Amino acid sequence: MFAGIGPKRDVDRYLRGVGRTVLKDIDSSPFSARPVEHPGGRVPAPPAQQDFWAASTVGSGPQALHWTPGVGDWAVVVMNADGSPGVVADVSAGAEVAFLAPLGWSLAGAGVLLLVTGIVLIRRGLRPPVGQRRAAPAT
Repeated sequence: MFAGIGPKRDVDRYLRGVGRTVLKDIDSSPFSARPVEHPGGRVPAPPAQQDFWAASTVGSGPQALHWTPGVGDWAVVVMNADGSPGVVADVSAGAEVAFLAPLGWSLAGAGVLLLVTGIVLIRRGLRPPVGQRRAAPAT
């Protein structure tokens, strides 16, 4: 099995005339995609021999592909390592966003600060001002 990410222009050129299924209109929640069939009879050269892939992996069994996005239009390809037709694959995708952890900790800290400030203000509002405190009745 081969999985690769490459510039869309180069991927389209490589797969010209190759029968394939392209997923369009992909939504994540709930997952849905519209498959578009592209007919063709040409068998491409083995994908791992191509030099335009920004990231790729090849092998049997579960594979992981790590890629840092760049500017441009990109295409994800999953195909047999020898370029032959008839691919069956379970694919999942995820993303790591570097700024989310610091953002979460910053928001949690701000929340604690607001909570403490709120408690102090509520306690001050419940106590009467110093000049209006009543003396305890004498017995």
